[in-house]
Amino acid sequence: MDNKVFLFPLNNSLLFRKVALPYHIFESRYRRMVKDAMDKQIPIAVVPMNSDSDYEGEVCIAGIPHILTTYPDGRMDIYITGSVKCRLTEFQTENPYMVYEYRPIEENLFVDQTVEYEIESLRSLLEKWASHFLQDPMQRLNFSHTLEDPEILVNYCAVFLLDEIDLKKDVMEADSMRKKIQILLKAVGPKEIPLGPFLPTLRF
Repeated sequence: MDNKVFLFPLNNSLLFRKVALPYHIFESRYRRMVKDAMDKQIPIAVVPMNSDSDYEGEVCIAGIPHILTTYPDGRMDIYITGSVKCRLTEFQTENPYMVYEYRPIEENLFVDQTVEYEIESLRSLLEKWASHFLQDPMQRLNFSHTLEDPEILVNYCAVFLLDEIDLKKDVMEADSMRKKIQILLKAVGPKEIPLGPFLPTLRF
């Protein structure tokens, strides 16, 4: 049975399961979309924008939005935590935002001993990233605790360590943890991530 999802096309952006990402909403149609999604408990799917606005067949992650701040002119800061992986099946309407039907996609998230070394390598990279970008020790500790969940660890790697949207999408679309890990390791090592003009460069 198909389900319904609201579509939020955005340049170089997509969601990952269990990861909360922030968005600044200013267009009136998307402000309405956020309110409708919360009122009706219909998830919003974030997809990279394409030129022909045809998203049938796209694989994406969707989640219910939460409002952080609403400004006097109606703009809002929100976050969306990815919760369901889906394939868009049929376009329904665009009044004023796009609505698609979707089918949920199941993944093989099993992690066995054969990938333990790779998981620890990715954890080490994220800990190094956190040491530069999370200044509060308690925030770093809480971040480290979330990495006990291999799915969160892998998805954080895609969000924070990958620059190219196509690589992020490859990780998101992969149907098993093993495939996701293989894509990540091929993409991030060996690599350098510049942290800015006054900070060191991460090398691994």
